[in-house]
Amino acid sequence: MRLPDNLRRLAYRVAGREPTVEDERLVALFRNRAELKKELNALDDERHRLLDRLKLQEGSTMRVEEQLAALEQYLGRPEEGYKSLAYFQLKALWRTASRRLEAFSAELARQQKDRERKAQLSAHERDKRERIALLERELVEARVLAEQLQAEQKLARQRLGQLAGFWNYFRRRKLVDGVVARGQRIETATSQVTELSGQVQAIANEPPPLFEGLSVEGRRAINLAVIAYAEMLHDRLSRDELAELSRHSTLKRVFDTHYGDTAACQALMLKTAQAAAEVERMVDDLAEVKTRADRMKRTATYRTDADVVPVVDSIAPPPVAGARRSPPNVLLDEYWELYRAIVR
Repeated sequence: MRLPDNLRRLAYRVAGREPTVEDERLVALFRNRAELKKELNALDDERHRLLDRLKLQEGSTMRVEEQLAALEQYLGRPEEGYKSLAYFQLKALWRTASRRLEAFSAELARQQKDRERKAQLSAHERDKRERIALLERELVEARVLAEQLQAEQKLARQRLGQLAGFWNYFRRRKLVDGVVARGQRIETATSQVTELSGQVQAIANEPPPLFEGLSVEGRRAINLAVIAYAEMLHDRLSRDELAELSRHSTLKRVFDTHYGDTAACQALMLKTAQAAAEVERMVDDLAEVKTRADRMKRTATYRTDADVVPVVDSIAPPPVAGARRSPPNVLLDEYWELYRAIVR
């Protein structure tokens, strides 16, 4: 264990000799050697981490190359070409709907943030006005008292100047005592006026509070509206089962899909392209979204008071009369990458 420099020098002096220049250079050399060894170990650890990451990346690259090679071989068969085109068009439709849902969620979050921030600022200004009003009432009373005492003090000094002669000695003494006591009261009242004026100014100059994020109620309202929007998108794309087919394209590989013969694939591609264009041009029906969100709000439950995503089973859509099957629960099936659009 290396002694600190001061202790080392003290040991040299006790031993009867002073440290030489060569000793100092040797100590500095060992110190530099220890620092370089630490840096070398750190660089060696970083090298091993980078090598591990490189191996992982090489493995990922190899898997992608294998998938591309298999896909090229698959697409090389003419009978599979149309099916592959239909598959990737369905994936594109899914991404289009997902982007639309995410944009809707972002806009709702922005609007909710603006509303909550305005409400926060309004509450802050209202609180400031109420506190200032209370202080100003006290300030008016303090000023009235100070002015009254000043007037009384002025009259007392005038009377004191009028009381001449030794026979007024005791009356002058009483007035002097009153002037002194009143002066202390005037000083106290003036200090109170100054203090209250400073408090009023400090409150008036208080900066607005920081916005700490959306409230639980706000995030819950946004998420219910987003789920309602996802339901609406599903209904828009339920024609020809495009919603379900596009979802399956995210769950299955192209090799595992089947859409029928060439004519059926061509018809599906045409319908998918039209549906994607309709989603792009679709005008948001906010009234329908609100109706759906209100329906969910009546039944939605949450696991904890701080949770903002409803329990899946609590927002299941009601069965449709005459339909062969109940509409899907878009939150359960995670339609349109719903959990990416949900506000946490």
